[in-house]
Amino acid sequence: MAYRHYIDMEHQCVFIQHFGEVGAEEFAKQVADVTALPNFEKGMNLLRDLSHATLPQNYDLQLIKRELETRIKPQDEALGRNRRAAWVLGNARDFKIIHQFCAITRLNVTIVDRQPFREVGKALKWLGLPEDYEFNYPE
Repeated sequence: MAYRHYIDMEHQCVFIQHFGEVGAEEFAKQVADVTALPNFEKGMNLLRDLSHATLPQNYDLQLIKRELETRIKPQDEALGRNRRAAWVLGNARDFKIIHQFCAITRLNVTIVDRQPFREVGKALKWLGLPEDYEFNYPE
């Protein structure tokens, strides 16, 4: 379970970078960590960078569907409404899974939109940030 995060107040965006294998428990812990930060505000956009991480082999659309009500919706509520969530994936399998996740949750009124990407620059642009945005993750 390895990740780092920071909040850019100027751009109203939360940045999370994951490493290694990332499962549902890590997503829940990471959301709890971020929402507990004093500078977190509900409704901030989110960029979740999994380009250096992988989803476990058992992480698939069926698992996502099973966890939608019990785990995913409460996390969405904790992060707030009227926001965008960009996912940057490092491999085709994970992209497919997150693309499916985005498709089945597209009618979720909690967020404005959720999109998967293979390139950070495209995700940044979609979030309204410059493609050459400088990340300031803590060391």
